[in-house]
Amino acid sequence: METVNAELNDSSGLKKYLSPINVWALSFGCAVGWGAFVMPGTTFLPIAGPLGTALGIFIGGIVMLLIGYNYNYMMRYFSDSGGTFTYAKKILGHDHGFLSAWFIVLVYIAIAWANATALTIIARNLFGNFFQVGFHYQIAGFDIYFGEALLSLFALWICGLLCIRGGKVIATIQTCAALILFGGILLCFVGVIHSGVNIFELQPAFAPDKNFLASLVGIIVLAPWAFVGFESVSHSTEEFKFQKKKFFSILLAAIITATLAYIFLSIIAISILPAGYANWFEYIGDLDNLSGYEGLPTLYVFNEIFGDNAVLIFMVTVLAAIVTGLIGNSIAASRLIYALAKDDLLPAWFAKVNGFGSPQNAIFFIMLLSLPIPFLGRAAVSWIIDVNTIGATIAYGYTSAVAFLKARVEKNLLVEVTGLIGTVVSVIFFLYFMVPSFWIVSAMATESYLILIAWSILGFVFFRYIFNRDGERKRFGKSTVVWMMMLFMIFFTAMMWMRETTHSLTHDVLQSLNDYYLVKMKEHAVIPSEVEKAYSEQHIQVQMDLVNQQLRDNNFLQMTLIIIALFIMFNLYNLMMRRQNEIEMQKYEAERSNKAKSIFLSNMSHDIRTPMNAIIGYVELSKQLRSFCETCEHCGLERCPHNVLNKNYDYLRKIENSSQQLLALINDILDMSRIESGKMELNPEKSNLKKFMSEVYDMFATQMETKNISYLVNAEVENKFVLCDIHLLNRVMLNLISNAYKFTPEGGTVSVTLNQTGAEENFAKYEIRVKDTGMGMSKEFAAKVFDAYERDRSVNKIQGTGLGTAITKSIVDLMGGNIAVKTELGEGTEFIVKIKFEIVEGEPEEVAEESSVVESEIDFSKMKLLLVEDNEVNREIATLILTEYGFSLETAENGKIAVGKIKKSKPGDFDAILMDIQMPEMNGYEATKKIRALENPQLANIPIIAMTANAFVEDIQAAKDAGMNSHIAKPIDIAAMIETLTEVLREK
Repeated sequence: METVNAELNDSSGLKKYLSPINVWALSFGCAVGWGAFVMPGTTFLPIAGPLGTALGIFIGGIVMLLIGYNYNYMMRYFSDSGGTFTYAKKILGHDHGFLSAWFIVLVYIAIAWANATALTIIARNLFGNFFQVGFHYQIAGFDIYFGEALLSLFALWICGLLCIRGGKVIATIQTCAALILFGGILLCFVGVIHSGVNIFELQPAFAPDKNFLASLVGIIVLAPWAFVGFESVSHSTEEFKFQKKKFFSILLAAIITATLAYIFLSIIAISILPAGYANWFEYIGDLDNLSGYEGLPTLYVFNEIFGDNAVLIFMVTVLAAIVTGLIGNSIAASRLIYALAKDDLLPAWFAKVNGFGSPQNAIFFIMLLSLPIPFLGRAAVSWIIDVNTIGATIAYGYTSAVAFLKARVEKNLLVEVTGLIGTVVSVIFFLYFMVPSFWIVSAMATESYLILIAWSILGFVFFRYIFNRDGERKRFGKSTVVWMMMLFMIFFTAMMWMRETTHSLTHDVLQSLNDYYLVKMKEHAVIPSEVEKAYSEQHIQVQMDLVNQQLRDNNFLQMTLIIIALFIMFNLYNLMMRRQNEIEMQKYEAERSNKAKSIFLSNMSHDIRTPMNAIIGYVELSKQLRSFCETCEHCGLERCPHNVLNKNYDYLRKIENSSQQLLALINDILDMSRIESGKMELNPEKSNLKKFMSEVYDMFATQMETKNISYLVNAEVENKFVLCDIHLLNRVMLNLISNAYKFTPEGGTVSVTLNQTGAEENFAKYEIRVKDTGMGMSKEFAAKVFDAYERDRSVNKIQGTGLGTAITKSIVDLMGGNIAVKTELGEGTEFIVKIKFEIVEGEPEEVAEESSVVESEIDFSKMKLLLVEDNEVNREIATLILTEYGFSLETAENGKIAVGKIKKSKPGDFDAILMDIQMPEMNGYEATKKIRALENPQLANIPIIAMTANAFVEDIQAAKDAGMNSHIAKPIDIAAMIETLTEVLREK
């Protein structure tokens, strides 16, 4: 069967190949990379010690789990690739989506770079200077050799080529590497336990020179840095080949194993100490002076545990960590770039998918971007990694915020809590990394602030590009707040950078003076007071001149960056304002056009219904005349041959059918107009879905039987009592089943099913399917079946307005559901509606059924009506119909005459008034208000019934507001009119 979904008609090239274990491997592998083997000695243990590190990482893992739950919640609603970018643009708009994507894409690419350049550190510790060949230079004190750069570049490109191959091959490699990584860490941890080390007696348990609580917080806030990448699988949801409800359990497993890996490696790093160190604190504090195995604590313990096999086991484990980081983050970055291209933020070239279902051009672009990175050195890459943590916190904050907003709409309390916690925690993480010296350690290197400023300014430039690229779609530039916040972040970051550089310069000057002080003491062997006098004023002046020059250069650079940012921002602002003005003008023109169209359609409704009333009325009278003639004993054959009467009746029947079709067309056009102008609203009420489906069966059973169509209606629901607009739902079923009836030939089948597919809190989810074995639709027409005024030109013999399915979709959308169609030419069609309703307790109030024509106990021959109607034909039709039922009548041509007649009448002269609305001199509303204001209460309270072509819901309400008792719509349904008159006169 060929499927066309009305909500998402996207033939994505990504293939479903990821199993649950593959997704775990991607999440775990991105979270635990090469850094996990270094961070215990360089970061975790110096801050909090072994016990503080374990507790901090455990709490950080819980925080990441809460954020992961927010990702899981959003993925249930949006299964496209793109992760945070998709969630933010869907809930908050494209401006927010772009901002989140701009920072998170750097995160994944830079982590891949970090893992590749880590090979340099491994090579130096395991192989000495083996790869230190070719040219040599330094960046930020880090030695860069051509041979080591080629080693990192080789790793980047090999993994890139594997990612281009994609599919099960790359998934298998990633899974095997992740299992090897966790297995190697676990094996070493078990080896430590087996060697007799009591991990609970590692002393000191906390960093001795740090406050316990501050140390613990210092580890917790590093969670985004440590776990970043666990959410990378959110960019690959299109490639899952399992049910989404399993995703959170997979994410839970990934975060738990990542937490254990960090804790195990932190304990491993200090479980066995080199000779000469009394405790781990002395050893970790002396790492800068050590090299070889001892310079890398985890490697040293591997060597002590596994002996001759240590290097092999360590190499395999660390290489597995590098491979998982390279592959996992390359996949995440490429899927995000692919999503940006699919949304037309990037050229379509980036969205090209190869035969393996991999976005090869996006991956190739990442490979090209990586070419110069190994030649920048490890120190420069570490600066970018600091910026990545900012990107991760922005992504976590956005996902948590949109999850909170979505949950508020869906009334999901649990996600409201997790979303709020995730948002607040992300803000705290952001501040930790942005504000230096405020916390226990300096969060970012000074150079990282400069990189963040440059990346933010580049983001402005790129946004300017996509803003122009967006063109007439006008998806961007709607949130000025986003870009003002971005500008503020540039200013704030520039201020922090200036502060850090000033601090660094001050420190260097003090260090220089201190060195000079020591030299003078050594040269002259004098006491400090004499040495102080010996300070060279020239030396101090030289140092101050250097500081001033550096500060001037930094100030110039800071001002230059800020001016560039301001220039781009104001340029963007002008473009946004210009576009906003254009939108306002277009909106004004559209509103004026819609108003004119509404007035026209309203007038057209009245003008068409008026002659329609005459047509239908005369047809009804003519049909009654035939019945009279057939029973008339005074009619002779020569005067009135019955074959002429039969032909006349046939003609009248055809006129009636055509009139009903024209009336249906008018109603559809007016309904479409109301939908387009936003005037159609839901009116939910307690309803019984099983009873509703039974009525659906009764509605079409006779028609189906007449056409020899097998008609099946079934309802399987657990919660049958719900709150819904049953009248609009009935319109949906009427349109869908009518189509099935029209397009299904004799002997075919039409089946209608209502199934409950689930329930959450006080809402139940339902699926309605209307399936037929009719002629089906072509692929081209199926793609636009929900567009207004579209008709399949190949079936012109079947009449229709081309509005039924468009109205149906609009009603379903209004109810918060979605509709799709499955069809194939010659094989039939199936419409699928997915919707949810609020569950209610108890049965709805039942309304007693009455016959279509009420057998009234009221003697109409004793009733006199005042018919107020300006159209002569309509007066004649109404007079003929009402006198046929025994009423006596008096007429008035407009509201002014009607008011005069009522004023002159005595109580009891008129039993009711039938009032038209649109009339000259005085309309029906005004006339009603005049009558209701009469001094005589009996005259003022005479029943007044609107009988008008103004038939909208608001027209009925307007009649009530004017003081009328009831409403009858034209063209007149005689049975409904008599029923209404009976009810009103009975109440009198």
